[in-house]
Amino acid sequence: MVKYALACQSCHSGFEAWFSNSDAFDEQKSQGFLACPECGSAQIVKQIMAPSVSGTKKRDGASVPASAQPDPKLAAMMKEVRDHIASTHEYVGSDFATRARAMHSGEADAKPVWGETTLEEAKSLAEEGVPALPLPEPFTPPKPVDQKKLN
Repeated sequence: MVKYALACQSCHSGFEAWFSNSDAFDEQKSQGFLACPECGSAQIVKQIMAPSVSGTKKRDGASVPASAQPDPKLAAMMKEVRDHIASTHEYVGSDFATRARAMHSGEADAKPVWGETTLEEAKSLAEEGVPALPLPEPFTPPKPVDQKKLN
């Protein structure tokens, strides 16, 4: 996971966001998945940030530095979003892209749904103008490494 400080070029507000890797920001921006939380503009840019470098000391037997874990408030907020969607939308599994297209074209009644799709399908939906957004993945902290097994 990587955290970036972002800025909106429209309203000049700043905010932070987590991405699964360094290329994820560019992919999501090019697909139109990023928007300013203040004004909704898609004119989002990375701000200059000092890197968060941690030492090599292990913490509580875990080999993952604390800086690699999302802020607890952010993790709780992402969980709330997922829980809300799960309780208010119909889960359609891997049929998501097909259902979203059918609703967008008027072939099926529009209703809130959620499910899974491939990155290629998500890009295709965005290119076709089908409204769909990725959900934040739930954060599962890594399990501590058993140092005895490593030796």
